[in-house]
Amino acid sequence: MSMTLSCPSCSKRFKIREESIGKRVRCPYCAETISTPTAEEKAIAGAPTAPIPPEVLPPSAAGLKPTITPPAAAPVASSVEWGASDTPAPPAPVPMAPPSFPHATEPAPLSELSAPVFNRGSRTATQRPNAKPDRYAPSNTPTPEQLLAPQWSRVRAGLCWVLFGLFLLALPGFVGFAKAIAQRSGTELPQGPGNDWVSIPGYINSSEPNSVVMTKPELLDAAAYGLPVILGLLFMGLGRLLCGAAPRTSGAKGVFTFSGLFTFVALAGLLAGVVCDRYPLEGGKGIVWAAYAWTAFLIALVTAEFWFLTGLTASGVNLKRPGVARAVGFAAFIAMLCVTAATIGWAIYTEHYRTIPISNDTRVYEQAAIMLGWLLLIGAYWRAVRGVRGAIAELLENARY
Repeated sequence: MSMTLSCPSCSKRFKIREESIGKRVRCPYCAETISTPTAEEKAIAGAPTAPIPPEVLPPSAAGLKPTITPPAAAPVASSVEWGASDTPAPPAPVPMAPPSFPHATEPAPLSELSAPVFNRGSRTATQRPNAKPDRYAPSNTPTPEQLLAPQWSRVRAGLCWVLFGLFLLALPGFVGFAKAIAQRSGTELPQGPGNDWVSIPGYINSSEPNSVVMTKPELLDAAAYGLPVILGLLFMGLGRLLCGAAPRTSGAKGVFTFSGLFTFVALAGLLAGVVCDRYPLEGGKGIVWAAYAWTAFLIALVTAEFWFLTGLTASGVNLKRPGVARAVGFAAFIAMLCVTAATIGWAIYTEHYRTIPISNDTRVYEQAAIMLGWLLLIGAYWRAVRGVRGAIAELLENARY
């Protein structure tokens, strides 16, 4: 039978054979010589023992020291005798600590989990762990709509001024029809010189030679046609410049700005054309300058409208509102139709179908057709602008959440 020993030098445990018991053996790990106990000694060491009473020494032997005889040295057994190999065993592997994950968290106990509490007033929610985020919960990361909301808000304000300008431009469409109705009903319009109404020394209805003479019907036309047109172009130019705050990604920023600038150029050409037509200049220069002014007015007006409609289309596409492109196309079609009717159609009508002298009924029908065409053009234009404002309002509403 074998015996397991523990080396007092290296603390390694090893087994010895039965024939090596009671001899001195060598540790196979550190080569230290160890005395092995016999089987009887090991049995006695493992048995329970009672406490040994102290030995009472005689008085004569109280001052004498006991003599201890060391035990005889036991014979040393070789490693071959107790079955160990000559090659020392490799050291035991060092146990590795389990990996730790600093970001791992233990699941919360079931007692801490509660049902979701939703508060509609504050738009916040408390949910269970690993639940889907609430779409009403506030987020620190702004969405693309929230980033672009301030710029689109300025565009919306600019379009509001454009709509107000369109409202003012729609008013002259009723003037001719109202005058025709008044003539048909027998109501006489004011006649005679206009110095009783307006007189500006040196400029209008004064005694100076270069003063512009205006009658009462001309003053009425200036107030009914000129004032709404001038204010309408002024507000439309201001609104288009405000629309220049559109985001660069929309593709409408530059075209809106240039549209506003050319609107003011058209307004200046209109005023210059009217003044040069009425104000006398030496050598007939007024007619020449008036022709230049009216040409500048037409070119600037067409350019401004083209760029503004282009900006509306680009804004509608960027805001994912394809209906704006259709509305702009319809407004352009109505504008082309009105221009064709006012030029070619009017020439054909006056040459082949208009009778002279013109009756009051015919004048009413003509002015009604002109009014309907003008209002149709303004309505189509209004619809295109309203489409973009509606798309911007929807974007601003989504940016609030």
